[in-house]
Amino acid sequence: MGKSICVSGSKGGIGKTTTSINLALSLFNKKENVVLLDANFTSPNVGIYLGHPVTPNSIHEVLSNKIKLDEAMYLHKSGLKIIPGNISLNSLQNVNPSRLKNHVSKLKKEYDWVIIDSAAGLGRESLSALEACDEVLVVLNPELPSVTDALKTIRIAQELNIGVAGVVLTRKRKKYDMTIKEIESMLESPVVAVIPEDDLIRKAQNKRDAVINLFPRSKVSKGYNRLSSYLLSESPGRNEKEFTWKDMVRTILGLK
Repeated sequence: MGKSICVSGSKGGIGKTTTSINLALSLFNKKENVVLLDANFTSPNVGIYLGHPVTPNSIHEVLSNKIKLDEAMYLHKSGLKIIPGNISLNSLQNVNPSRLKNHVSKLKKEYDWVIIDSAAGLGRESLSALEACDEVLVVLNPELPSVTDALKTIRIAQELNIGVAGVVLTRKRKKYDMTIKEIESMLESPVVAVIPEDDLIRKAQNKRDAVINLFPRSKVSKGYNRLSSYLLSESPGRNEKEFTWKDMVRTILGLK
């Protein structure tokens, strides 16, 4: 059984979609079986960023009971599987967000990781994404309004008994930013990745690809690779494997 991670945050424009895409691709590049799902039903951007702006089938049609889940799946040129949204306003009419949880459960039976790009805010859309996930990654910018909104997301996740995997600090600059210590103190959650402000992100978007693929040596890419490594190390199944092969040998040799 795989794990579903919701990439969430109360404010728009903080880097949720960029984080969702690059995290999914970082895991995929590490030979993980990954699917990326766009749960931002009002303003879906995953397909736009990755070269599938207009799709005949999408998560909207799935949640409207018009098609099956596998019919809404597309293959990015990198090999990553994505389930994009429909950018047409008419597609929202029959969408039932409450059905998302059941479909995510199905995906977890086939994939190691289901990365869910959530809508901004704390409305029906974003709550459906939270309810469908095992853990949430909270994305924010290093400024007080963004951190305050992130606290709301964390509190709601806690009320829903959903684990908070950590905080992803995006658009980090050198001047006037809140410090990591200040952010962690306010949120009572660890900052597990820091993504700097970089024009390479926009350049990658214009090329319909991810910065982690086009500019793998950039600080942004290194940040997302550290994030995926963190999630892999926190996965219970992988800790069991590590104990089986490494800790057992160390125990036998008296090194542990």
